[in-house]
Amino acid sequence: MRKYLIALKVMGISYRMSFISQKQRVFQLWFMLHGFTGNKVEANRLYVDIARALCSAGIAAFRFDFRCHGDAPLYFEEFELGMALRDAENAVNYVKSFKPGKIGLLGLSMGGHIAAKLAAQQNDINLLILLSPAIKFHEAPSRALQIPFDGEFYYFGAFRIRKSGLESFWRSSVLELANKITVPTLIVHAKDDNVVSYKQSEEFYVKLGSKDKKLVLLDTGGHVFSDYKVKEHVISEIVKWASQFMIL
Repeated sequence: MRKYLIALKVMGISYRMSFISQKQRVFQLWFMLHGFTGNKVEANRLYVDIARALCSAGIAAFRFDFRCHGDAPLYFEEFELGMALRDAENAVNYVKSFKPGKIGLLGLSMGGHIAAKLAAQQNDINLLILLSPAIKFHEAPSRALQIPFDGEFYYFGAFRIRKSGLESFWRSSVLELANKITVPTLIVHAKDDNVVSYKQSEEFYVKLGSKDKKLVLLDTGGHVFSDYKVKEHVISEIVKWASQFMIL
């Protein structure tokens, strides 16, 4: 059994797919959608470690950068939420041509928001995992008032984004889509997350239309599970859930 890493471009967007070779021709595939300002590696190499763990379990992992993030085209300041949704749709549609046996979506923070939208819209998604998901951006306007603004750009840390880009988040919520999601769904969220409240995950979990669903609430770990033991626990939960529902 060998591990491979493939780099490819679809409509100008760079994608990286890590997978394990198997004797059977049918394979299972996970799409990994990163968070706002993140990339295909994610904080603390979280996505690298998850991809390797999935590959070791015999499940292919497809991770890539949304436009304006990581190695992808365009400056970050041009980003709008709709770009991430279109990039994810393009990636999923492209890989469908390889006829994977099952398709799963895994999303962190904003990536969880996008993953939930896709799971509600596409009938051929088989499994969903949400990590610290941003279910609704209703708090964004009030937070924006605390971010430096020069009339055109909002500035936070080493990043800036156009006013229209930040406002594209304010209008988006996936809470009302929860009952349309019927695939097995795992949600993992830390109670000390100071970026997205775990209460959003609780509310979303209750409304989920999935028969098979699980909510894992951690006492610590923050928004991106910035603790070794916590990260290992999260990865273990992911692999168990994926193996339970993805292996043919």
